[in-house]
Amino acid sequence: MRNWTEGALALIIVVGLGIGLLFFSGQGIGDGGPDTTQAPIVIDTDAAARGALEAEAQGCLQCHTTDGTLASGPSWKGLAGSVRPLTNGEEVVADDAYLFNSIVDPGNQIVDGYDALMPEFYADQLNDDQITDLVEFIKSLAA
Repeated sequence: MRNWTEGALALIIVVGLGIGLLFFSGQGIGDGGPDTTQAPIVIDTDAAARGALEAEAQGCLQCHTTDGTLASGPSWKGLAGSVRPLTNGEEVVADDAYLFNSIVDPGNQIVDGYDALMPEFYADQLNDDQITDLVEFIKSLAA
């Protein structure tokens, strides 16, 4: 009887520890934790090509690089879809809306480590289609 009792006691302890760890971890069974997957970035290649020309014409590439090197403005390589730390301590995902708003109202959300140097006249100088083309170009540099 002693072996059966010890076996049952060991089983109760193991099950109890498992339940305790389950509650302590805060995760459900089969839950791998927070979902860190992002939707794939869909790019309009025609708009991205127009955006590349617009970026050149507007002088954007004087401050923003397309290869990840440091400049006075954030590099556009890998920007789209990334999490951006802001100077106010918040973080934001660089989705289409963020990219569009960063062009028309650049002083609203300043990326940590950068100064508010971007001109604020693009909202008046560019129409929505031109800004959308720039966003598509930035998105094309996500990989």
